[in-house]
This record gives sequence, structure tokens and C-alpha cells, in this order.
Amino acid sequence: MSVLDFLCDIRFHKSYILPPSTDTGRHTPYRVSYADYGDPDSNAVVLFCGALMGSRFCYSPLDQLAKAYNVRILHPDRPGIGGSQPVDLEKRIQTWLEMVPLLLAHLNIAHVSLASHSGGDIYLLNTMLTYPCLLHPETPYVCFFAPWVHHSHSKISQLRATELLPAPILGKFISVVKFVNDNVTPLAGLSGNLMQGIRDSMHRSGTTPASGSVPAPIPLTPTTLSMRTRGTSLFSHDEPAELSLDDDHVVEELRRHITAFLFAECMDGISADVQLFLRKPRSIAWCSSSVFWSDFDYAVPLISKMIDEEHGIDGFGRSWAVDTFHAQIDAMVGEKGKIWFDSCWMSHQLTPEPFGKENLHSTYLPNRNSYRYRSQVVEGTEHNYLMDPAFGASETWLQRVRDAFPMPIEV
Repeated sequence: MSVLDFLCDIRFHKSYILPPSTDTGRHTPYRVSYADYGDPDSNAVVLFCGALMGSRFCYSPLDQLAKAYNVRILHPDRPGIGGSQPVDLEKRIQTWLEMVPLLLAHLNIAHVSLASHSGGDIYLLNTMLTYPCLLHPETPYVCFFAPWVHHSHSKISQLRATELLPAPILGKFISVVKFVNDNVTPLAGLSGNLMQGIRDSMHRSGTTPASGSVPAPIPLTPTTLSMRTRGTSLFSHDEPAELSLDDDHVVEELRRHITAFLFAECMDGISADVQLFLRKPRSIAWCSSSVFWSDFDYAVPLISKMIDEEHGIDGFGRSWAVDTFHAQIDAMVGEKGKIWFDSCWMSHQLTPEPFGKENLHSTYLPNRNSYRYRSQVVEGTEHNYLMDPAFGASETWLQRVRDAFPMPIEV
């Protein structure tokens, strides 16, 4: 199979029309585009929330690994991205939450696992708090990759500088990115240094940079930067691989085509996400109108309370698991940001215990409210390419998703 044939597969070009809703005040139909890949027959389904610029195409290289682990990945585009219709900035979270249960019902999916990369964690937490019933009835599983943390906690200087920028400038973020991609250097040829590239190019052009810029998070490290092979994970299972991701030419061609597909569709929602993630203007809320929370240190206690209430109903409740994979080097979140995010979850834990021998940064933290939190720093990784199968975190994640969904018993 060629790279172009792979990306043109209908699995990455699906859409669903939400009917008008008087309850939410939406009087016209709404179209959402989504990808539905991996194992189509699996009961282990992930609802995935991508990073900034993380459209439904950007994580398509995980398809073969998901098939190998018998996991299905459902990745909707957020409003104004890909084929999903744009909405006003203040309606982004509301529209996402309106879409989720309707799309799952349309696909006859009763329960999902949740996962996010970077700023997708804002959408994940809203889904988790609003629809806990959509997670597995016995073993709910949630996973964060390089979770985004606001710069008020991470103290990243480049992002703190955005406080000086008017919100309308950030609202034009995608125009700057398109300019860089078309005139300075293609995104597909960059690693995690796009922030530096934009800063340098804007210096030359005399234009103010947006800030917080990242390349399309195609989860494949450019072959010029990676000394690892992707073949071991993908070919260690019985399923034959459709693309040779251990072939440098295939990887680079895949990256180029994904970037071309990304820029060929609507990207206006990416600018809106920049404003949302950075809270510019400050009046933008990260939460829905139904469940208020202002930041992760506010949301996690709500989740803990929710789990407590579940246990109070029958005395048993569900066994929740929450994992976080941090990049070893993360210019977007930094060490302070990683520590702060973990502390939001760990503040409700009992005495930490070592988890595994493969990584000293890993911890298993049993919770009195019956959720367990594990945090792991993945060696050799950075923010954008943490999910590259070469580094093993995606493989560990998919195995845990599979384990959280017991195989159906044949009658």
C-alpha cells in the first residue's frame, strides 16, 4: 500500500451531521469530521483528543499498532478544524460536549477510554467530568500524553510573553503558521524547533510572532533525528504491516502528505484553540456551563468527589486508572509544568510506591477514592513526538487500553 492510498482511506475521511438542538440553542445541523481506525471490530475504543494542530490525520501512523493490540481509535476534529464546522470561540467546549455522545451513539459505541495529547487534555477533562458514564462500567481508563499546562504554572518564558499580546493577534495564529509553512520552511521538515523557526522568521520579516507554536504533531520523529527503529513494535505481532514505518523514505513521505492534508482543509479552529489554551482573552473558560472548573487543580478534586459518590451508591464503584506519559524534554510544559500537573493528581494519593523497574520516574499511586495515578517520563522523547511508536509509550498505552476492556464472552 502506498502512503497516499493509506491516507486516502475512507477511515480517515468520515463525517457525521448533528441534528439541530433546541436544548443548546443550535438551530441548524452541525457537521463534524472524524477518523475511525485501528481494529474496527474491537470493543476497546479510544476517544482521542489531539494536540494543537492535531487533526484526525496527524495520528494515523498509530493505525497499525492499534490493530496489533486490537484497539479502535476514534478521533473527531474539533470545531473549525478539518471538515468540522467552525463555531464561536466561547462555544468550542459546548459544541465538543454536544457532539461526543451523539457521535458515539451513531457508531453504536457504548463505552470508551479517553486519551489526549498536549492541549487536548482540556477537552478530555470536560468529557470525563460531563460523561463519566461513557467510560467502562468497571475499569475506566484515561491517559494523558505530554499534558498541556498553562504558563502561569509552567513558567515557560516564551509563553508568558503572550500576556503582552492582544487576543486578536493570537486569533491570527494559523495565518502565521501558514506563512511559515509556505515561505520559510515546511512543517514536515521540522522537529520541535518550530517555535525558534517562527521567531527567527518573524524577526526577518518584522512581524510579531504568535508564540507557543508547534509543528503538526505527526507522531513520527523525523528520520534525521531518530536513531530508533519502529519495526520492532509493529512487526512483533501477527498482523502484517501495511506501511513500512521502519523505512526512512516511507516515514518522510508520510509526514509530508499528512502536512499537505492538514493545510488543505480548514484550520481556523486552531487559532481559536490557541486562544483557548492560553486564555486570551481571560474571559475564556476551559469548562462547560454545566460543570465549572477553572484549572486542573480544581478539576481533579471534582473527579475525586465524583468517584467517591459512585462508591457511595453501592459501596463498590469502579476501579479508575489514570496514566500520564511526560516527554523527557518538553519546551512547551517544562519541568515545573510536569511536576505541577502530577501534583494535581498526587495530592489525593496515599504513600507512593515504585512502579516498574524500567524507569525511575514512574510511580504507582493507589488512591483512597479508588483511582490510581501513574506518571512516567519517557526517555529520549520531546513534546511533539512522544507518541512515536519507536519510544514505546504508545505501545504501553494501547496494551493498557486493551486490558481495560475485557474481551466479550462468546455465547
